Amino acid sequence: MGDKVRNNYRWLALLTVSIGTYMGTLDASIVNISLPRLTEVFNTEPSVVLWVTVAYLLASVGLMLAIGKVGDLFGRKRVYVSGFVLFTIGLTLCAVAQSIVQLILARVVQALGSAMVVALGNAIVTDAFPQHERGKALGLVGAMVSTGLLSGPVIGGFLLDALDWRAIFWVRIPVGVIGLTMGWTLLREQTGESSRPGFDWGGAASLFGGLSCLLLFFNFGGRMGFATAPVLALATSTVVLLAVFIILERKAQEPILSLDFFRNRAFAAGITSMLIMFLAISAHTFLMPFYLIQGTGRTAAEAGLLFATVSATSLVVGPVSGWLSDKTGSRVLCTVGMALMATALFLLSRLDIQSDTPAVLMRLAVLGLGMGLFSSPNNSSVMGSVPRQNLSTASAMIATTRQIGMSCGIAIAGTIFAAREAFHAAQLTAGEFAPAMLERLALVNGFQDSLVYAAAFCTIGIVASLVRGRTVPPMASLPVPERPRAQP
Repeated sequence: MGDKVRNNYRWLALLTVSIGTYMGTLDASIVNISLPRLTEVFNTEPSVVLWVTVAYLLASVGLMLAIGKVGDLFGRKRVYVSGFVLFTIGLTLCAVAQSIVQLILARVVQALGSAMVVALGNAIVTDAFPQHERGKALGLVGAMVSTGLLSGPVIGGFLLDALDWRAIFWVRIPVGVIGLTMGWTLLREQTGESSRPGFDWGGAASLFGGLSCLLLFFNFGGRMGFATAPVLALATSTVVLLAVFIILERKAQEPILSLDFFRNRAFAAGITSMLIMFLAISAHTFLMPFYLIQGTGRTAAEAGLLFATVSATSLVVGPVSGWLSDKTGSRVLCTVGMALMATALFLLSRLDIQSDTPAVLMRLAVLGLGMGLFSSPNNSSVMGSVPRQNLSTASAMIATTRQIGMSCGIAIAGTIFAAREAFHAAQLTAGEFAPAMLERLALVNGFQDSLVYAAAFCTIGIVASLVRGRTVPPMASLPVPERPRAQP
């Protein structure tokens, strides 16, 4: 009976976490599609409406690691359920917002709740499942990430056309209530084993400031220029604050992120290769719609269906690769997945203005295959490389790395694309092209160049993934880093 109860619990925990993971990733993709409409509704500038997304990113990314530490110290269920409460309250506040300022502030509340849910999801699942099933379980969680990213634009577009922008928020309130109820009734408390719970406020503040400045540096740098005084000030602040964070973490008894974890090759290689992957893939995420719609003249519906190929393929492959990683380890699967992504990005860079649908579809499928092969085993490797009492921190590190990679990658890709498009436009001016054709050719050439850079950068991830080692030691066998305690 005991085994049956434990078996039932782990699947109930996985279902509960899957709802939270889906809600978090869906939110990232469903709101962006409404930004043009919000510009009209609130009669404001795009630069102001952009803060609906930027404020959300700053709050969620800056706080995730601190939230992970809170979960390790004071209980993962407690923090996870509280996150669902805040997320649902944030959705309600967004739905009733009467001004753009109110909407931005409501998004900050929503971001805090989302960070609490997303940061602890992998930790709850890892703790509930035995080690030999960890990859399979995390593969299913990863499938929910792909599902959220895949369905967000589709659901958001339908709601905007059929109802209004408020529907993007209020239709999800019942799902938030369901997730909250399931978390409260089904999850068991998972508390860390720290004998002296404490919180590193200095580390949390310096990390939040450093990551916020980092995201603002890339976002503002892409629009204002990386050599401008405000952007250089953000770069300086990033370096100073993150340096302060590292100094504080070396001295803290209960650090937000123990730097000793990076001595473990599986953890360091997993986080590094994940960051490289998201930085590279963001070029495709940002630029592919421009190529499909403005470069080749496809409709938005056609572009959406083609674009969904990546997430759909990853959705199918992810759970399978997670199951395989339980039996063979993560090193080969992750390395092959990274190599396939680099290959796909290079093949995508060879698309031109006349490429047919099968050619585009094949390349996107290869990209989705690579992402599916890489993500689940890599997450399992990272989660398995830390002591069990630090699972929340590792889970939060995965979520933070993903968000930083995507946010910074899009800004970098946009900067490279703008520069290369302008270069090709100047070169093509000498030819006898109609203005509309000249714009299309310059866009496609800029797209090609940007994807070449992304493919080259992704190859670095192959090396980072390859050096992770052959095996990952069981979580229970990993030593807990000991730190000298202050004398009374």
